[in-house]
Amino acid sequence: MNAFRVRHLENALLHFDKVRQHNTPVDMFLHRYFQAHRAINADDRGWISDHMYELFRWQGLIDHCTPKPVSTRGRLHTYLTSDRWRSNTQNRSLEPHIRTSMPKELFGRLADSLGTDKAVQVSSVLNERPVTFLRVNINQFSPSDMAKFLLSKEIPVEKTATSPVGLVVNDKKLLLDLPEYRSGAVEIQDESSQIMAQQVKADPGSVVLDYCAGSGGKSLVFGPNMQNTGHLYLHDVRDSMLRDARKRLRRAGIRNYTLLYPRHPTLHKMLLG
Repeated sequence: MNAFRVRHLENALLHFDKVRQHNTPVDMFLHRYFQAHRAINADDRGWISDHMYELFRWQGLIDHCTPKPVSTRGRLHTYLTSDRWRSNTQNRSLEPHIRTSMPKELFGRLADSLGTDKAVQVSSVLNERPVTFLRVNINQFSPSDMAKFLLSKEIPVEKTATSPVGLVVNDKKLLLDLPEYRSGAVEIQDESSQIMAQQVKADPGSVVLDYCAGSGGKSLVFGPNMQNTGHLYLHDVRDSMLRDARKRLRRAGIRNYTLLYPRHPTLHKMLLG
C-alpha cells in the first residue's frame, strides 16, 4: 500500500474532524486540502478522495467493526487492513441499518415507507460509488465539442440521458488537471440539479433570485442561458458558500450577478416586493 497516500488520507481525515462543526462540504474541504499540498498528484488526489468518500459512506458499519472507543485512526485502520467490515454488508444477523451503514432513524423511516427489504436495497444503492456528471458551460463549448475534446484526452465520456448540457465520465482523475476544467468550461454537477435548473426559464434579460444558492451550482446553469444580460441574484445563509460561488461565476465568465449575504438590504426589499 502506498504510504504517501495513506499518510495524506489520515491527515485529511484528522483535519476534517477539526472543521466538521463548520459544516464544510467534503468536496470543498478536499479542494482546499489539495491546494495546500501541491505535491499530491492527480492519481493520488483521486485515490485519497475516493477512499475518504467511501469511509464516510460506510462509517456506521466500519465503526461497528472497529474496537471501542472508536477514533479516526482506529476507523481508518479497520477500513484499510481488513475486509471484515465489507463481509458484514451481507451479515443478516446484524440489524439492517448497521449492515447498510444508515442512521437508525433514517433507515426506520425508509422501512416504514418502503418495507425493510426495499429499504435495504435503496440504502445499498446510496452507498455505491457514484458516476461523475459534468455540466458544460455553453458559453465556451457545446456539449458535443466538449465530449470530443475529452475523448481526445483519453477520458471516456457519454452524453447524459436527459440534461441537454450534461456529460458522464467514470473516472474524473484526468479531468481535474485540465485547463478547461480549471477555467470553468466544464463543471462537476449531478444531472438532477442540471435538469431542475433548466426548468427555470432564465432567458436573456431575466431577473433571477437563486434563494438557496450554495456555492452557485444552479446559477452556473442560469448564467449561460442569460448570456450576461438581465441580472442574477444569489443568496445563502452561509457566507463561505457565496464566496466560493463568486469564484466559480468569475471562472465561468458570468458577470451579471450580485451576491446577497444574510441581512443584505436588497434581499429584504426583494422579498417584500
